[in-house]
Amino acid sequence: MDYVTQVEFWPVYELVNSIHTYICKKSGKKIELGTEWSAEVYATLSPELRAALERAELDNDWKLLNLLLYLCPDKSTVEGALLWLEQLSVGEMYETLSGYVSIFPAQMNEFRSRMLFLLTEWNRQYFSAGNAAVLSKLHEHAEERKARLSACPAREFVDETTNGFVFLPVEGLRKLVLIPQFHFQPVNIIYNFGSLTLCHYAARINAGEEEISPSMYKALRSLSEKSRLKILKSLGQERRTFSEIARSAGISKGIVHDHVFSLRCAGLLHAYIEGEAVTSYSLRLEGVRQMNTQLLQYLSPADGT
Repeated sequence: MDYVTQVEFWPVYELVNSIHTYICKKSGKKIELGTEWSAEVYATLSPELRAALERAELDNDWKLLNLLLYLCPDKSTVEGALLWLEQLSVGEMYETLSGYVSIFPAQMNEFRSRMLFLLTEWNRQYFSAGNAAVLSKLHEHAEERKARLSACPAREFVDETTNGFVFLPVEGLRKLVLIPQFHFQPVNIIYNFGSLTLCHYAARINAGEEEISPSMYKALRSLSEKSRLKILKSLGQERRTFSEIARSAGISKGIVHDHVFSLRCAGLLHAYIEGEAVTSYSLRLEGVRQMNTQLLQYLSPADGT
């Protein structure tokens, strides 16, 4: 690999990802929290915050917000990161971002005010009250991953951590930062800024004490369609584009997209990333082995007899 890989976690990242999850309603049926979560949260929010969230978009401004927070020099607390953002001058915001991007918000002050309102009020009305256990698990997960990184080949580590992503060493890429997230599981979120790629990956942690983990259940369900098994069989160890997979499957691209999404989230596919785009897929046998191991551990008696 020609780029450096790091693992990083701070609570402000999960704050932003929880808002992302709420805004991205089209993914409501695909994420593990489900549509019920957003409905429950909606009922607790003020009319002003509801309206601001309805206007919010996961556009270039949102992408720049993620970059700004990554570049914050002290993210040890949510409040500290938001205070830093509030106190930045317009010139300092341009200077901070200019090392990575060339397109900026049309009105930087308005951008900052809009984002600060969303972050501050979301933190006050939702995030700060009931996510302590999730944050603790994410912190523990990140520390375990950091220890693993020091003892594992980088490509193997990235594949293992992201459940199948392969970030190709495209020209200019210098650093890949892996950030564990809970709210948008099992989906990963990628932001590329030329030399820097931020991947907010599904950490596959449970908020409750479910006997069967959502990730294990999703993996098992992903093989419930014959067409998905045929897709896996057709791939072998070859890399194929989405269009090639769709032609081989002989079914509509819409249905193939759903199948590939399910298989990807289950960790049964390698997804090859260039910038922010998935360019091809291949079979991930390690995902099949992991599924078998999880199932055997679940079914085996606790005393090992």
